[in-house]
Amino acid sequence: MSQPDAPLRILFVVPSLHGGGAEFVARTWMGWLVERGHSVAVVTTSAKATDTYLPEGVVHYQIATAGGHVGKSRALIAIFGGFKPDVAVSLQAHANLVLLTAAALSPKSRRPPVIISERNLVSLGLADSDLPHKVKIGFARRMYGRADHVIAISHPVAGELVSGFGVSGERCTVVANPATAKVAGMDRVVRVPGTVGGLQLVLAARLVAQKRPELAIHAAAELNRRGIPTEVISFGGGPLLDSVTAEAERLGVSFDDKGWVEDWFSHFKPNSVVLLPSLREGFGNVLVEAAAAGVPSVAVSGALGVADAIVPGITGELALGPTAEQLADAVERASAIDVTGIDAWLDRFSVGSSGRDLETVLQMVAADGPR
Repeated sequence: MSQPDAPLRILFVVPSLHGGGAEFVARTWMGWLVERGHSVAVVTTSAKATDTYLPEGVVHYQIATAGGHVGKSRALIAIFGGFKPDVAVSLQAHANLVLLTAAALSPKSRRPPVIISERNLVSLGLADSDLPHKVKIGFARRMYGRADHVIAISHPVAGELVSGFGVSGERCTVVANPATAKVAGMDRVVRVPGTVGGLQLVLAARLVAQKRPELAIHAAAELNRRGIPTEVISFGGGPLLDSVTAEAERLGVSFDDKGWVEDWFSHFKPNSVVLLPSLREGFGNVLVEAAAAGVPSVAVSGALGVADAIVPGITGELALGPTAEQLADAVERASAIDVTGIDAWLDRFSVGSSGRDLETVLQMVAADGPR
């Protein structure tokens, strides 16, 4: 791919450079844009020491010591003046609000056009969230519509932004995650489709309430009841480890937690099926990573964002609901899938494809200027 005719000066705003999926995506995008010849800088809003993850060629600003939300926004305004970006893009709610506030406090002639990027589905978990989070989301509902453009991680997230956050559908674009970045070039798993040899349910998620890890234990218990020997292996660790372990012991399910493993997809068995039983997901990188490795996945249809990360009957199955029976039914169907012939679909989630789509949005918004 040829270099851009007019390289941009691009400013990213993120909470930190490491710690989750959004941070990985931001780093991947920044590195790709630098390789394309653009000038890239990143502003981190937290004090978390993640400098070692800074992509080569990216300038780093840190505004954690600026006092409060308005203080961080004013510090960001100062960076506008120094770096002089052609366009600024933020990822995740806190960074989005800091960037939007900085834009609101700046004269239009002295600020770049701003793009915010939402990575999560908010509505499904809002009722059980704490007051500070509800206040933040209330602020987001008032502010997101002021962005010059909005990037969503998936079509369900885009739908929520348009329906609940005042975002215009004409200024909202879904840019696929570079979800295959970690698995590019890896060998596919030699699977044995079906349940004759039993099943290994792979839980590739943090053991936290949103992920509902206990449902994997319940599904395994149901499969065992059906005469299909099933074990659960977990990659992620988390605060619910003790309770999940206790539930596995109560139901007689073999459960092994490996903790956080970066290359979790290198540990599949021939009888593996990935299970992501989350209440909600903005997308679900692990579902694409599993497909790239040739392993089918199951997620709950009601998690919504997973619909962009699974092709039912081709790369996995969407369970109708979260009961043990519904999950076990979906796992049995998924286990029979031979995950092949999906290269064109996987390419949508490659670093190059995701980067090119992002670059197109950045160029378009930079050319249009602030609204």
